[in-house]
Amino acid sequence: MQKIFQQTMAALKIWPERKQWSAALRVAIPALAIIAALGFLAEWLIWAPVTDVPALLTTAVILFFVPALVEEIVFRGVLLSWLIQLTPRWGAWLSTLLFVVWHPLQALAIGPPWADIFLHPTFWGAMLVLGVILAHVRIVSRSLWPTILIHWFAVLIWKSLLGGPFY
Repeated sequence: MQKIFQQTMAALKIWPERKQWSAALRVAIPALAIIAALGFLAEWLIWAPVTDVPALLTTAVILFFVPALVEEIVFRGVLLSWLIQLTPRWGAWLSTLLFVVWHPLQALAIGPPWADIFLHPTFWGAMLVLGVILAHVRIVSRSLWPTILIHWFAVLIWKSLLGGPFY
């Protein structure tokens, strides 16, 4: 287990080169467009920009740590490193499926305002798309930073512009 934590810490110390950032964005942008399409079609995304700038800035900082940093350390850091060692062929898929399952479990534990969205099957599909591209980016870049920033950006856009629960 110590090796898993060392690998996770190493992934936090690696800052990708420009070429790796470019490759990450080439998969992230189409994936985020697919997620947006799912959300708008299922109506859990709506155009609703937040106008309270001070609250938005505070929320942006909080969202960087939770969910982006914490979930990426757990799912693409510790779990992905461990599962890839157990089963190299299926490790990324297993960590992604755990990421998908985590969201309805959060809904059941936290309840409103996330419950309706997190329990929606199209949201699970969106989390599957996000999980797959984040696992891919993590493996290819060997760094957690692109996954953290992509995850943060996606949640920040959702909560600041697209009607995500904003508190």
